Order: sequence, then structure tokens, then C-alpha cells
Amino acid sequence: MFVIRFVLVSCLVLVILEYIEAECIRNNADELYCEDIKKISREILNESYENCMRLMIVYTKEPLEITAFRNMKKLTDIDISNSRIGIIYSETFKDIPYLEHVYIKNNKIGDIEESAFFNLTKLQEVVISYTDIPFLRKGIFRNVPQLYIINLQNSNLCSIQNDAFYDVPNLKKLYLNNNLLTVVTKDMLNKLTNLDYLNLANNSISIIEKNSFDQTKHLYSLYLERNQLKSLDLDIFPTTGMKYLRSIYLNRNRLMYLPSTFFTRTPTLQEIGLSHNPWFCPCLFEIYRILNLYNITEIRAKKNLYIKEIWNKKLFMVNSCKDPIPDDSPWSLPICINRNVLDNICINTYSQELKEDNLFTQPNNIQNQELTANNQIDNKLQNELSQENKTKKGDKLISERTKKLSSTATPRKN
Repeated sequence: MFVIRFVLVSCLVLVILEYIEAECIRNNADELYCEDIKKISREILNESYENCMRLMIVYTKEPLEITAFRNMKKLTDIDISNSRIGIIYSETFKDIPYLEHVYIKNNKIGDIEESAFFNLTKLQEVVISYTDIPFLRKGIFRNVPQLYIINLQNSNLCSIQNDAFYDVPNLKKLYLNNNLLTVVTKDMLNKLTNLDYLNLANNSISIIEKNSFDQTKHLYSLYLERNQLKSLDLDIFPTTGMKYLRSIYLNRNRLMYLPSTFFTRTPTLQEIGLSHNPWFCPCLFEIYRILNLYNITEIRAKKNLYIKEIWNKKLFMVNSCKDPIPDDSPWSLPICINRNVLDNICINTYSQELKEDNLFTQPNNIQNQELTANNQIDNKLQNELSQENKTKKGDKLISERTKKLSSTATPRKN
């Protein structure tokens, strides 16, 4: 049995649920004894609290099932964290015209039904974290035009249905970190054309399909660290380029190599994380050359250093991919794997890929040009692109970056 107490402070309803053996009886205006926890919505959230703006259910020792909030038309905030909710039913959150924030953290949620968040035109933020949701289905969010933050971190998510975020056109920040995802499909992020922050860190992602980021062209920060990536496909980014991307974090994966188009298609990149990957030495040296050329900062676990500052410093080296990669190598330098590969293998590969890339236009005088101190700094990353002309400048930067990478690449050895 449950005792439900209400505390009203500045239109805040605080619901505290305590386990008590009694009948379902209302003793006074602020106390209700209920033998069936499912009656909470029906008994409590009625016209008596229709002017309440915030609802917080903070504790229960028994599973809690909320079915409706429709009588509380003025609600702006709902917090039902730590309440052992098992399921979020269809239309649980429906037609609450002023609802802006929903927090459902640290529950035992195993499922979210279709249309759980429906017709909420003011909804801005949904946090459903520290739960047990194995699968995120399509259609959970419907007619939520102002929703700009979805946080599903630490939810044991194994898979996300294609087009799951189809009806969230203005979403800007998506937190999917600390889950069990293994793949990013080309349709998982469909219609997220305004997304600027995506956190996929600390999953088990080993595959990112081609064209996965084709519709997220406004991404500013992309977190992919602590996954199982061994390679990145040439075409995960659109051929028109990621003209807004400033930061990408690839730390603690299994990467040995990056395709050259990774840099030609990220012309505004300013920061990158590379540490704790088993890079082939010649590939890593070539990556360093490119980072140095564009003054791209390598973000390290302990300290932020510009590549130009450690250009001639020794890297942490091991002899094979089977050697353990230490968690705390000096300043978290990228790991350099020496497997007796030819010194020019990555340089040649990069050079050839640049020639084959459809963004590349080969200049006439590239064959014998050398990398010099005078061309190591590219001023395009020194100034922020203004909102009104960044797209046009982005197009130009892609072309310039492709030409510059090719012109400074070491010529192929026969």
C-alpha cells in the first residue's frame, strides 16, 4: 500500500511514495492511500492540480506505472526519476500544451511504446537515462517540433530502428553514449538536418555504414571514442563535405588508418582525438603531416597540445597489434604500430585516393613540391566562418584542402 503526500511550493507538486499497508482512501486534500499504484494518474492528477506547473515523483519501493497527465494542462516540467517505471505507454505524454522538460532517470524501463511523446508542441528536452531499454522503435516521438535535446545515455540500448528520429526535425543534441550499440546505419539519423551535437561514445560500434552522416551536415561535434572501430569508410561523410564540423573524437578504438577523404570532407575541422589506437606508423606520420598542415589540434586525454609542438617528439611504439595498448602512455600519445610495412605505403595510398576523389582537381605542378614551414599553417581555421557565408566558404575550403593535401604529399616511390 502507498502513502502519497503532496507538497505545493510555487506550483510544484512533489509526490513521495512510501510503502504502507492500508486501503485506498483519501483522508484529506494532500494525502491519498492507494492499494493500486496504477490509480495514481486517475486519482491524483485531476482537476485539483490543474494549475500545477511542475510535477516531481521522487521515490517508490514498488514499480510505478504512469498512464496519463492530461488533467494537468499547465505542466511545464515532469520529473519521475528513481521510480522503477517499467514501461512508458503509448500517449503517456500527450496533449500537454505547455510541457517543456521530461526527466525519467534511473528507472527500470524496458520499453517505450510508439507515440509515447505525442502532440507536444512546446516540448524541448527529454532525458531517459540509466534505464534498460534494449530497442528504440520508430514513432516514439510524434509532432514534437520544438524538441532539441534527447538524452538516452546509459540505457543499455542495443539497436535503434531506422527513422527513429524521423519526426524530430529540429533536434540539435543527441546523447547515445554509454550504450551497447554495434552499428550506425545509414538511416538511423534520417531527417536530423539540424543536429549539431552527437555523442556515440563508449558503445561497441564496429561499423558505420556509408552515407550515415549524409543528413547531419550541420554537425559541430561528433564523439566516437571508446568503440570498436577498425576502419572508417570513405563515404561516411557526404561528398559535399561536413562544412560545420569542428571536433571529432576517435580515441580508444582499433583504428590503424584514416582515408584521405576524411580530411578533404571535413574542411572546418579544428580538433581531433587520436590516442589509444594502434596506428600503422607511416599512416600516423601522414596523418600528423595533414594535421600540422592545417593547424588542427590533437585533443589528448591529459593535455591539449598542438601537433606542431610535438612534431619531432617520439611516439609511443609497440611491435604488433597484439601488444597491449597502455591506458596511460606519455601524454596519451597515439600508439604507433611497427609491423615492417613499407615506409611509403600510407603516403602512396593517400596520394592515390586524393587523385581518385571526386572533389580533386589535380594541379599541374604537384609532382616535386616539398612540405615547407611556410605552408604549414592554413589561415582558414584561424577565423570562425560567419553564419551567412560559411556554406560558400565551406565549398571553397573543400576544394582548397584537397589541392593542398595532394600538392604537399610525398611523391610515390617506384
